[in-house]
Amino acid sequence: MSVFNIKNLPKNSDIESHKPLIMLVDDEIENINVLRQLLEENFQIITGLNGAEAIDLIDNMVDPTKIQLIITDQRMPIVTGVEFLEKIVDRMPDTIRIILTGYSDTQVIIDAINKAKLYKFMTKPFDPVELSMTVKRGVEAYQMRKALIDYAANLEQLVEERTEKLNEKNEALNQALNSLEQLSMSDQLTGVHNRHFLDKFMPQELSKLKRSQADNSDESIGFLMIDIDLFKKVNDSYGHDAGDKVLVQFTKILGRSCRESDWLIRWGGEEFVIVARGQSIEGLEQLAERIRIHVEIHLFDLGCQQTINCSCSIGITCFPFLKNHFDSLTWEQTLNFADLALYLAKNNGRNTWVSLIENASNIDNQLTSNHGKIFYERVMTNLVDLIEQKQVLYHTPILDKQLKF
Repeated sequence: MSVFNIKNLPKNSDIESHKPLIMLVDDEIENINVLRQLLEENFQIITGLNGAEAIDLIDNMVDPTKIQLIITDQRMPIVTGVEFLEKIVDRMPDTIRIILTGYSDTQVIIDAINKAKLYKFMTKPFDPVELSMTVKRGVEAYQMRKALIDYAANLEQLVEERTEKLNEKNEALNQALNSLEQLSMSDQLTGVHNRHFLDKFMPQELSKLKRSQADNSDESIGFLMIDIDLFKKVNDSYGHDAGDKVLVQFTKILGRSCRESDWLIRWGGEEFVIVARGQSIEGLEQLAERIRIHVEIHLFDLGCQQTINCSCSIGITCFPFLKNHFDSLTWEQTLNFADLALYLAKNNGRNTWVSLIENASNIDNQLTSNHGKIFYERVMTNLVDLIEQKQVLYHTPILDKQLKF
């Protein structure tokens, strides 16, 4: 049975309603009904059973740009989600686009970002709270962008009429743009930086570091990858609201433990990254131990007079990992080594830290970028051999010092 018919088109009076208009597109009516029940309290909703029907619906609207956000499934008959969004992106460039699918297909993600200019790619089964928050933030982004566009359209007239007030408005616009930029680089729950912040500013830090090394400095950038132990049990036992409270308190502990110059990033879920510039490996290990103790002794308040104890595990590395070969490994690869060290900490009882360090005396001094790639692959797939060959060293506070790999 088709979901699309002329009755799906919103009336003019509906479009002017205070509720934002969104579109749901899925070839399974049950999925649409679930999304409708989740979102209809706060949004006007129109639906299409597949991409082709959704395009027909848009073609029959007087002003389809009134649709502020679209959620579409990817794998649908006739027209896929990416194909559907690609067809309408020029007509509705400001509409927020989300793909919700049960498949984690890398090529689909790439196509969605490059062709459909995607706002977010989400997999099923989805977290209702996360989806609702994503839709809310997406609509807010649409409305903010729309407001900025409307303002820009009248900018020339404002220049002619009131130069002084124009300057005030320009300042307000700059603040709005700065706020939007900050929003895009901040984690919504905890307020700390997100991955986008790290991607944007790490190249600048690496340039500074490379210049300092040219002056014979041995300065480095430290990475701490930190994960709350058994966090899933908190959500399963006490609910996601309690989990959010733990994350917020955990973030504050990390912030109090760091220097003001350190970067604190929420990497995803319960995983965080600290970027500590100008710290020795010993300083990083002391920071990790300080964090571990502070987390261990903290009583996490879940509300309703409930408290729990938590612990965390930490992986540590420095960039450049190969001290005498700055360009052989990327900072992302070095961060992956920290993630590997975190896994070792998890695999050895949790509530501990592990640092991975090169042993410069055993590393080939003729190492090239290509060899760096080989070295990276060996660390990620065969770390035990490298440790036995003493090309990579590890530190840990675990009493017997013998890690399980």
